Amino acid sequence: MTPIDDSTGADERTVAESMLRSLAESGVEYVFSNFGTDHTPLIEAAARLRESGGDDRLPEFVVCPHEFVALSAAHGYAVRTGDPQAVLVHVDVGTQNLGAAMHNAHRANAPVFVIAGLSPVSDAGYPGSRDNPVHYAQDVFDQTSIVEEYCRWTEEYRVPADPNETVRRGLERAASTPSGPVYLTATREALETPSPTEPGDVRPVRRARPAGPDDHALDDVVARLEDAARPLVVTSSGAGPMGDPDLDALVGFAETVGAGVVEHVPHELCFPRDHDLHVGFDPTDPVREADLLVVLESDVPWVPSKTTVPDDLDVVQIDTEPSKAAYPKWPFEIDTTLMTDPAAALRRLAERVGTAGGGDGTFWREMHAEQRAAAERRVEESRAAGRLDAAVLSDAIGDHVDEETVVLQGATTNRVPALEQIPLSEPGSFFWRGGAGLGWAVPAGIGAKLAAPDHRVISLLGDGGYLFSNPAASVLAADNANAPTLSVIYHNEGWEAVRRATRKQHETGAAAAQGVPEGDYGETVDLSRVATIGDAHARRVDDLDSLDEALSEAVAAVDGGQDAVLDVRLDVEG
Repeated sequence: MTPIDDSTGADERTVAESMLRSLAESGVEYVFSNFGTDHTPLIEAAARLRESGGDDRLPEFVVCPHEFVALSAAHGYAVRTGDPQAVLVHVDVGTQNLGAAMHNAHRANAPVFVIAGLSPVSDAGYPGSRDNPVHYAQDVFDQTSIVEEYCRWTEEYRVPADPNETVRRGLERAASTPSGPVYLTATREALETPSPTEPGDVRPVRRARPAGPDDHALDDVVARLEDAARPLVVTSSGAGPMGDPDLDALVGFAETVGAGVVEHVPHELCFPRDHDLHVGFDPTDPVREADLLVVLESDVPWVPSKTTVPDDLDVVQIDTEPSKAAYPKWPFEIDTTLMTDPAAALRRLAERVGTAGGGDGTFWREMHAEQRAAAERRVEESRAAGRLDAAVLSDAIGDHVDEETVVLQGATTNRVPALEQIPLSEPGSFFWRGGAGLGWAVPAGIGAKLAAPDHRVISLLGDGGYLFSNPAASVLAADNANAPTLSVIYHNEGWEAVRRATRKQHETGAAAAQGVPEGDYGETVDLSRVATIGDAHARRVDDLDSLDEALSEAVAAVDGGQDAVLDVRLDVEG
């Protein structure tokens, strides 16, 4: 191969420029970026577009000082809107830094378009050739394999492929059911190549999703519903597509057939939590009382070691991807499956059943009332005792939640009090990370705020999770994005999930007797102080008497355009 000049002509439109313009023209608003030496073609292409007045043909770069922050922010934007956003990371090392954020996006089906550079392949003589010793260290055999299991599509851009079509195909795979991350790589030489196609020649991005069921598929389910007096729905995701959860479809169905609704480890708000057919977040007791179980868009409808499903209880599954191909094991016994658009199926079922049968919902309404009364008692008793626990903190946060608030749930051991005590009923008002990667809620709040700039965004997480959030990088990224949020730390001085799991499995064991010291990560003074590296409002809360004042100050700061972090020290039993 004959070397060519090692610079790209000022008038040449490169593959890098075509890709950036294709992203913008396909609806990508932001590229959450952690730049490296492999991104010089993209940086130059963006500068040329800005210089020529082409800013409207360019997504906005949001600089994120850590890749976990970048991907989590894109995840937060995507689940709020349903629109894939882009993430730019640095060769293999940046790809590895995506880590738990990639896992979360995979399990949450969050559509994100990750772009990573590859080490240059030429030693000299080409635009983008190696010019730094690190370009040899970063050359690995199979960079894509680092994240391949978590992706819906992976590809390397190679000349002379159409860069517009490459971008379109990646976005299509990210947004189609099951949605999720995609991963594109390219060398500097490939990105510096003159583009083989004109920018703007981008076909529409399809969002493939199963259609509604036919009448024959509904017949069996209709008959079961007509015979049921206490039907129960267990759900984890909205009935509609991402960005449009279509709460009305499930509300209409539940009211028509008299079904109770359990949100089990919900990824988003699936059903209004103040509705009198909402029966909590644990299916164990409701399943025991049901005479028909409908599993709606749920990857883990119950935990078999905790919840016993009676042998004579019929189980109907309504899901866009019922076989759960991404799970090595899926041990849930199903009697009838509808692979369909859940919202369309719920509406058709409600129409077919009508007044012909089903329950009246009285039993579930009574259960809802009992659950609400018990939740209120827990707060009243703790406040009377002067205890600042998770229920009290969540109830106080609830006072600052309205129809224009988005809550991002990152707490682990305090997840249930937060779910029970914070009243949410609006579509798009609640999201959970979807997977096991701690720290998501803080940087995801940046993306959620960009997606809903007129909304107040509140991120909840534990102290261990806050440390995992790359808090310094998150503060800087929030400043870069002009996306102020409130982060509330449920601080219990350690990894309480580790302690509880050990005590649960080895209740009388040596570790429990020793207090599970492995659950401690070290004493901390005030985690909120990390946020002061930027212009953030930061405060530590040590007692119940100062809680309401501290929350009011923090909310006022956020509403005024300032990031805020509260480190709330909880009273922890035992």
